[in-house]
Amino acid sequence: MAITLSTGVSMQVAKTYAASIAVSTLTNASTAVATTASAHSIAVGEFFEITSGWGLLDKRVVRAGAGTTGSTLYLEGINTTDTSKYPAGTGIGSIRKISAWTALSQVKGLSASGGDMQFANVTAIDDVVAKQVPTIRNAVSMNIDVYDDPTLTWYADVSAASDARSPYGLLMAFPNGSKLVANAYWSLQRVPSVTINEAMTSQISLSYAAEPVRYAS
Repeated sequence: MAITLSTGVSMQVAKTYAASIAVSTLTNASTAVATTASAHSIAVGEFFEITSGWGLLDKRVVRAGAGTTGSTLYLEGINTTDTSKYPAGTGIGSIRKISAWTALSQVKGLSASGGDMQFANVTAIDDVVAKQVPTIRNAVSMNIDVYDDPTLTWYADVSAASDARSPYGLLMAFPNGSKLVANAYWSLQRVPSVTINEAMTSQISLSYAAEPVRYAS
């Protein structure tokens, strides 16, 4: 059993992206491999956003794995061997390198919700116990409470992500060395919450555009 304390958790928002590059092939493999139409300049360990004909991969943020070079891109942590979920030859799309990140400071706390499974009732007329089968998961959202200060470095970048109404990357690093990356729609509450004898706070709300990816290190 391993326990990770919340002390020391850091968060970053994607600040800038490189130009989008088309993906010409995308393999079905335990670690998916993309071939880009031109050199991508993404180094091993860097993060990128991928759009794909595979719905389970579309709009995810992924880390470049070992073997990445030139126009070859290994999608670390992405297993596409199941052709029923990832039909062969239909996953191509494009990639965008995340060129820079901005760290969020003065974070008071965060909470996540959603992601729980929905079920369809498949009870037959002769059943004496109701039956359900899983269908889809509810949308995942996150609220980040920050101590209010519009002069902070990240404020303009989160504000730009909020105004864009399109997904921006989120990177979370945990004290045990693990990381979580996701693509999310950001919303910044610019009017602070004010409570007597307490520091003013603002809230950043996120709605995930795709499944996050967890990395052990």
